[in-house]
Amino acid sequence: MSSVGFYKRPTRLRRHVYDPLMRFLIERFGFTGILDRRGSDTVQVLSVVGRRSGRWYHHPVGVCVRGGGRHLVGFYGQTEWARNLRAGSEAKLGSRNAVQPIRAIELDGDEKAEFMRWLVGRYRFFARAWLKVNPKRFTDDDLRRLTRDHPVFRVEAREP
Repeated sequence: MSSVGFYKRPTRLRRHVYDPLMRFLIERFGFTGILDRRGSDTVQVLSVVGRRSGRWYHHPVGVCVRGGGRHLVGFYGQTEWARNLRAGSEAKLGSRNAVQPIRAIELDGDEKAEFMRWLVGRYRFFARAWLKVNPKRFTDDDLRRLTRDHPVFRVEAREP
């Protein structure tokens, strides 16, 4: 078995209550979350094909908009959906009645570091709660840990 790095395994509550409830709210009522008061960032359902099973998996994910591009961040580390996207699996992103096939390109290097620095500055509460950093005392060591432990994907539309 290979080492996957940091991964915060989902709790039973998250797997059996929170994720299904969020998927229901997003798909049925178009709930987009509370990430951004300006309305550009949303919560959507990421559907991705398993890299080994070939089965479709559905995960509520935060979609951050920066510079006109959409991004997915693995707040729980090297999650299964991130590993499936990295393997090149087919994926869709959607809410309510709009589902769009996507292509996910993983960020790395300076581009990823710049994005993580922006993310910590923009979402101070999420930086503290999920990324475990203090935005007021954000160091280069924190940045190195975040870029190592949390995958970031740029999302582009794909032709069906």
